[in-house]
Amino acid sequence: MKRNEFLWKTGATIASMSMASSILAQDKKDHSGHHKGMKPATGKWGKAKMSAIHCVLAAEDCLSHCLVELGNGDTSLAGCANSTRDVISACKAFLSLASQESKFTKKMAALCAEICSACAEECKKHADHHEVCKACMNSCNDCAKEMKKV
Repeated sequence: MKRNEFLWKTGATIASMSMASSILAQDKKDHSGHHKGMKPATGKWGKAKMSAIHCVLAAEDCLSHCLVELGNGDTSLAGCANSTRDVISACKAFLSLASQESKFTKKMAALCAEICSACAEECKKHADHHEVCKACMNSCNDCAKEMKKV
């Protein structure tokens, strides 16, 4: 593994795990009893939030891979890199709104589903040659499915 690739993957993993840890910790807090005993995957929009976290992690891995390949001169992954950036932004926005139980959560979920579906289509082009693209495609499809339930 090249040094740049290692640094990208390490940074992306640390950032994503920190975000996931914060969200899970927030869900576990007892705020005057209204979250008492709630498990992260069973709370309000719990499955959608967990799906979004997984999607961010998969998209971060895919983006890191794409950037390394782009740096090596493989421009065929430029669209994939762009779509994963959109997914990361959309899923993080959904997570923020859903965690706050914002009135805009459902609208963001619909947009997130659209963005995840578009990313899955882009990753599908590379899924047979790049395992990380296949994992991102599957995660995006799962996330889009959950977002449509919100």
